[in-house]
Amino acid sequence: MAEVLLELQHAYYSYPQTDVQALNDVTLSVRQGEYIALLGANGSGKSTLARLFAGFFEPDSGTRTVAGGVIPGIVFQQPKDQIVAAVVERDTSFGPQNLDMDDGEIELRTMECLSLVGLGDRALSRSYELSLGQTQRLAFAGILALFPDLLILDEVTAMLDPAARHEILQLIDGWQKKGHAVIHVTHDLDETLHADRVIVLDHGRVVFDGDRQSFMADGSLLNSLFGAGSLSESRSVPENAETTLRVRNLSFSYPSRKVFSNLSFELKKGTVTALTGPSGCGKSTLFECLAGLRAAGGGTIEASGRPVLALQESEASLFETYAADDVAFGPGKKGLEGEALVESVKKSMDMVGLPYDEFADRGTFKLSGGEKRKLSLAGIIALDADVMIFDEPTSALDPLSRKKVLESLRNLADSGKTVLFSTHRMEEADIADNRLVWENLTAEQNSDSGPEKKTSAENENLNEYKLMPNASLLSSLQKTASALTAPPEIPDSVIGKLGAGGKFALFLALFVGILASGSLWFSLAMLVLTVCYALLAKYPLKKPLYALWKLLPLLILFSAFQFVFYSTSADTTPVLFKWKWLVITQAKVGTVLKSFVRAPAVIIALGTFIFSTDERQIMDGMAALLKPLSMIGVPVRYFVLTVGIMFRFVPLLLEELSDIIKTQLVRGVFSDAKGLKKILMLVPLFVPLILQTFRKSQAVADALTARYFS
Repeated sequence: MAEVLLELQHAYYSYPQTDVQALNDVTLSVRQGEYIALLGANGSGKSTLARLFAGFFEPDSGTRTVAGGVIPGIVFQQPKDQIVAAVVERDTSFGPQNLDMDDGEIELRTMECLSLVGLGDRALSRSYELSLGQTQRLAFAGILALFPDLLILDEVTAMLDPAARHEILQLIDGWQKKGHAVIHVTHDLDETLHADRVIVLDHGRVVFDGDRQSFMADGSLLNSLFGAGSLSESRSVPENAETTLRVRNLSFSYPSRKVFSNLSFELKKGTVTALTGPSGCGKSTLFECLAGLRAAGGGTIEASGRPVLALQESEASLFETYAADDVAFGPGKKGLEGEALVESVKKSMDMVGLPYDEFADRGTFKLSGGEKRKLSLAGIIALDADVMIFDEPTSALDPLSRKKVLESLRNLADSGKTVLFSTHRMEEADIADNRLVWENLTAEQNSDSGPEKKTSAENENLNEYKLMPNASLLSSLQKTASALTAPPEIPDSVIGKLGAGGKFALFLALFVGILASGSLWFSLAMLVLTVCYALLAKYPLKKPLYALWKLLPLLILFSAFQFVFYSTSADTTPVLFKWKWLVITQAKVGTVLKSFVRAPAVIIALGTFIFSTDERQIMDGMAALLKPLSMIGVPVRYFVLTVGIMFRFVPLLLEELSDIIKTQLVRGVFSDAKGLKKILMLVPLFVPLILQTFRKSQAVADALTARYFS
C-alpha cells in the first residue's frame, strides 16, 4: 500500500470571530500517487480544508500529521493573486530560493517548470503582461518548482476558458502520473472524473469518501451536488420584439493594440443573450464600453436606458459592511427609500439565492467566495435597469448556484429586461435566446452584416449613450499611473546603458538630494538636475507633467493644511498676512513653495528610474549596493524581496482601484459631480480601497506562505 503523506484525525476549525464550524470532525488521510476530487457547495469548507492540508494553519482541535520530508504545494483560484514577482522567471524561482537550494538547482528547476507549463519562451516577460490563462500556468510553475509531494488545487480552472482549462487539466494529469498526490477542489463533474477518489463536504463535515465508481453510482448525492434535470432551454424571439440595445460599428483600441473594430449587433426586450469567446479576447472591454465605463474609438451605442454592468471581479464590487446594505446602496443613490427600498433589496437577494431573511445582516466580507459573487449580482439587479450586462456571472459558483443565477437571468428577461452575459460554459450559453460568438463577431467586422440604420420613427425609444459622466476618472488614473510604469522596452539612452548598480546609485543620490534640500534655491537646483536626468534617459516629461496636473488639487489641499497647522511658535520670519487664527509667515510660504518644487522633482526622478531600469536591474542593483551588509549578517535578501513585492503589489492595487471606481460609477456614486465636488467624490473610494488593500495584502501573504517564505 502506498505511503500516507498526510493525515487528519477529528480536525475542527473555526475562523476567528465566528461561531460557524468551517471544519467539523474531519478524519481522512492522503496517500502517495492518489488523485482526489474534493467537492461541495459554496461555503461547505473546501477551501478551508485545502488550506489546512497545505499547512496554512493548525486545527483548533484534533491533529494534522505530515510524513517526514513531505512538501505540500497549493495553487489558488485567482491567478493574479498568486504571483509574487514582476518577472516570470523570478516568480518561478522564488519558492526554490526559500528552500535554500543552490543557484544551479534553482535555475534548472525554474526553466524545467516553465517549459512544463508552456512558458519557457516567456521567462523574461513581465508577469502582469500575461493573459489570465498564462498567469494561472505561471502560478502552477511557481508551485511545481517546489517539487511538491502533494499538489493541492483550489478551483484553479474556475476563471479559465475551455482551451486554457483543458491545458491545465492535462498538466494535472501528467503531474499525478509521475507518482505525485493531487487534491483537486472543483465544482465540475467532468473534472471529477479525472480523479480516482472523491471526497464530498457539507457544512464542514465529510459526507462521502470513496472511489469514483461508488460516487457516480450514488444518484441522490449527485443530485444534491449537481441538481436534477437540465438547464432551461432557449426560446425563439418574436420578429416584432422591441429593440432595447443597438450597437453599430463599435471600435476600441489600447495604445499598443486593437481590441475590436466595427462590431454591430442588437438585442431585444425580454431576451437573454450569451457572449462566448476565449479569455483576453475583449469581452469585458466590450461590456465596459456598453456600460459607458470606457470611451469607444468609434461607432454608436443606442439603448432604451443606460445599461448597467456586473463586473467579473466580485470582491471589488462590495463595499458596505452588511450584505443588505450593499445591495441597497445603488437603488438608494437613485432615490429609492423606505419600504420600496427594502422590497427591492429583498427581491434581488432572493433572486440570486441569498435569502434576505438569512443573509441581510451577514457581514459582507465574511461571506464565502461564491456568496460574495451572488451578492455583487444582487447589487446590480437592484438597480432595475432596462438593459443588464453580467460579466461571467457564474464563475466560481457551485452547480446548483449556477443554475439559480441562470434562472435569475431568465426571470429578469421574463419581467421585460434585456439580459446580456458572458460565459465559458457552452451548456450555459445554450439556455440563451441568442448567442454572440466572439470569433463570428470579429470575423464580420469588415462586412456589411450589421443592423441596418433605422428610421427616426423606429429609433424613438432609443437614446445614444456615450461615456458615463465622470468615467474619465478611469482614464485619468491610467495616465497618471503611466508616469510610474515601465515601458515594454527600455529605450537606448545614456542612463539606459548604465549597469544596475550605477542606475541605482544615481537615483538614490538624486532622491536623497531632493528630500534633503533645505532651501528653496537648492530645491530648484535639484529639480533642474532631475529634469536633466530624465532627458538623458529619454523619459517623456509629458507623463509626469500630466500626473502633476491631476495631483494639483491634492497638493493645494496639502498646502492649505500647512498654512493652517504649521507651528508659528518658533517662527521669527515676517508675518505677511493675519486673520483671526490664520497666520501666514514668510517661512510658511517658503515651506509651501518647496513642496511645490519637491513634488515634481520626486515624481520625475522616480518615473525616470522606473522608465530606464527593469525590475531585474532594480533587484540586482539593490543586492549589489547592500552586499557589504550581508557580510555582517544583515538579512539583505528580505529587504530586496520586499521591494520586488512592491513592484508586483502596486499594479494589483491600481487594478483594484480601477474596479472600485467602475462599480461605484455603475451604482451612481459620482453622478454628475463637478468642480470641488469632483475632488470630494474621491472620498468614497478610500474605505473600499483600504479594505481591498487588506485583502490583497492577505492574498500576497498567502502566496508567500505557499512558496515557503518565512
